[in-house]
Amino acid sequence: MFGNGTVLDVSPHPSPEDHAALRALGHEVVVCNGPGSGGCPLLEAGTCALAETADGVVFRLDLDTPYHRDLLAAYRAATGGTSPLHVVVEPGEDRRHARILAGLPVTCGALGPALLGLSSQVSMAAEARFGLFHTDEAWFCDVE
Repeated sequence: MFGNGTVLDVSPHPSPEDHAALRALGHEVVVCNGPGSGGCPLLEAGTCALAETADGVVFRLDLDTPYHRDLLAAYRAATGGTSPLHVVVEPGEDRRHARILAGLPVTCGALGPALLGLSSQVSMAAEARFGLFHTDEAWFCDVE
């Protein structure tokens, strides 16, 4: 299922190609260019309006920066496994920071082929958040 939900792209250099593809799939895309001089509200205050309204997050900040690693951990906690969190890294970052990336979907350079999977996950997260799932019908697999 595609076509609804908001994607937060945390990036100093957002990808117009990824944004166009996500919009073509029916998603709203919101950009945060990363922490400013006052830091990130998610880390500094424990809350962020953009993160709270997003149904999925694409994280593209430099993981060689300790503050950005802390920020990724904060996004991981904020999404709590209920919204997708996808990390886009530069070559080599995936190896240097394998421990903090463990369990997260990671691509190098751009979303590329992971875009459709992210789109589907964002749509499901949006449906769950807004209670859009149809609960009047149940489908079961008969197991013998």
